[in-house]
Amino acid sequence: MPSVELTEGRSHYQTLRVRSNASRTEIHSAFRRLVKIYHPDKNPHRIEWAEAKMRELIQAYRVVSDDTQRLLYDRLLGRRGEFQSFAERMAARHDDLAAQAKLVLHYLLEGEFDDAIDLHEQLMLRRATFCMGDHLDDRDYLDSLFLLGEAYEGRRQWHTAARFYWEAYEREKSGPKKRYFFEELRDRLRVLFSQRLIQGLSPEDALKHYRRALPLCIANRDAALIYKKMAALHTRLGQRLDAIEALDKARRLCPGMKAIEVMRKKIAGT
Repeated sequence: MPSVELTEGRSHYQTLRVRSNASRTEIHSAFRRLVKIYHPDKNPHRIEWAEAKMRELIQAYRVVSDDTQRLLYDRLLGRRGEFQSFAERMAARHDDLAAQAKLVLHYLLEGEFDDAIDLHEQLMLRRATFCMGDHLDDRDYLDSLFLLGEAYEGRRQWHTAARFYWEAYEREKSGPKKRYFFEELRDRLRVLFSQRLIQGLSPEDALKHYRRALPLCIANRDAALIYKKMAALHTRLGQRLDAIEALDKARRLCPGMKAIEVMRKKIAGT
């Protein structure tokens, strides 16, 4: 017999993304829809996560699809005061894009990044032009951009993270004087462009990312190190003069950096 004990965090209804007064048909439909999302076959790169999600989903379905178990569970849940939580109400409004956008933001703010990403990607599949900004106010949209970037960065999906971070950065740069994430976004983008995104790229493409990273540098040393890396790539491409120029820029930024002097002499042949 399924357990009707309350678990920490989300209720079974939240797990199934239905209202607490959902019909058995609605519960069954929600279960089948979520199985297609969380099944390990659909998540070959996250097997353990998918298996954990499936266990949670099956446990929730077994309890709320059984009338007797559901009645007992609802009594326990009612004592905890969680009927019709915000997440439940938003999750139940499947066809309301504004409600779904708010639910994505809710998951992000609660640190439930996997749920946020899953729901956001579903919405993008439903409508290619879907944009959270069409359904949230400016501050909430900025929060969602930053947190989606953080969520994808946690998955090591650097390009997707950079896309969300960059939009947030541009909005803050051109927005009002009060900036919430500007410095943090600048630092994260600099690291992404100069370290993460260049992995496995050709020298030409890596140079493009280094050029994007340079305006994001505040410390002279950070910029000098990027110029040094650019010089190494120019050398690989046989672009000796470009390499020397990059090292000269690095030297002006950090005159005492011996590694730059050694590299410049080696390239210049002096």
